[in-house]
Amino acid sequence: MVARTTVVARPMHADIDYHRYLEEKDSVQADLDEWRSMFGDVAQKNGWMPVSEDRSADDQEEDLRQRIFLTKQSIASVQVANPDATFSIMSPFSAMTNDEFNTYVMNSYIRSNSTGGSSGAATRQLRSGTGSESTSNLITGSSDTTSWMKTIESLLENLVNGLSAGTVQPASDSSANVLSEGTSGGQTTYQFSNIWDWRPHQKPTPTPTTSAPSSTSSPTLTEKATVSSGSVDWSTTECVAPIQSQGSCGSCWAFATVSAVESAQCIANGKTALTKYSEQQLVSCNSQNWGCGGGAPEYALDYVQQNGLCTDDSYPYTSDVGYAYSCSSSCEPQETGLSGYSQVSGEDELLSAIEEHPVIVAVASGNNVWKQYTGGVVSSCDTWELDHAVVAVGYDSSSIKIRNSWGTYWGEDGYMRLARSSSSQGTCGVTSDMSTPKM
Repeated sequence: MVARTTVVARPMHADIDYHRYLEEKDSVQADLDEWRSMFGDVAQKNGWMPVSEDRSADDQEEDLRQRIFLTKQSIASVQVANPDATFSIMSPFSAMTNDEFNTYVMNSYIRSNSTGGSSGAATRQLRSGTGSESTSNLITGSSDTTSWMKTIESLLENLVNGLSAGTVQPASDSSANVLSEGTSGGQTTYQFSNIWDWRPHQKPTPTPTTSAPSSTSSPTLTEKATVSSGSVDWSTTECVAPIQSQGSCGSCWAFATVSAVESAQCIANGKTALTKYSEQQLVSCNSQNWGCGGGAPEYALDYVQQNGLCTDDSYPYTSDVGYAYSCSSSCEPQETGLSGYSQVSGEDELLSAIEEHPVIVAVASGNNVWKQYTGGVVSSCDTWELDHAVVAVGYDSSSIKIRNSWGTYWGEDGYMRLARSSSSQGTCGVTSDMSTPKM
């Protein structure tokens, strides 16, 4: 007689309603199978689906089932708070817990010190191990111990990843044409002591203005531009590139910057096709920012203004695997026409700026609303910490249209609509920190 090994199911997540899970286990398995057929490959590639060699295949399947069940339960509350939007487990992040998704987007966006301050030091929001927020000054390093240690661990990991890819050739943010001229004469090797020089460097000149973008000049619209009284949608024109995916790299700041610059150039020049520029150049070469460890779009704009950008064809994106890699000098940067940038304040100024061209905005995305969004107009997020950089590409009477960098399999083919709001922060914090390129 052959002995049969029985897999004993057990709760694998502390917040699961286990009795209800057991009652719905068969339907949850069907949901998991459908989700895996749609998103399994992309989730596994980007690290959005947990895999452990230490667990049996049965344990892994049980864990995935419970994760899908938890996600399905979490959708109910966000749906009530957002009646004009739709949410579903058929989203690429559904196998991640809330905390895992929070960590995935955490700190990929950094607020620069361009608004000024007595110390001139950039301030970055950090989460502690318990999920609470603390403010850490990048110069003094003051924060709670858990946040500090998690930040150091992240920085060490990114540095090691960069070193493992080869010798780093960082492009200077203070000299023009550095990719074509400044990196050919030799290599710079990072020493171990550089680990502690992790704060953003002092901002180069010229210092960006804080005034609102001028609305006296109207953009030259491309033939297909959708611009009418009370609405704008640049995503329907040739001046917005197809949706891309940043993968498992915290490079939203680079994607938002490149998207805004290339669209602004296309619109200003009256072209019917834009020049697609390289996000990888910013991730690997913009030494003021932290590669896959996050960055400030304002610092990226400074870099672009002084160094230009290579085309995407000559310097394609390879950091989707989570590594920044060394800066390459093999491409020839082009002038983008960027002369600086302006900070935007409030929804009215944002709408005026969008009429000229797309605008870089920061949002609070580390929540179930963004995790499970599939369409419609979002009116409420349950977090306010700015952790993700995106681009506002349009608006209408009720919403602001957002271009994300999580691929076409998320949201409305890669886009989201946020409800217009009288709040000073805007829906999901969208009007809290905004920058528009000046051409």
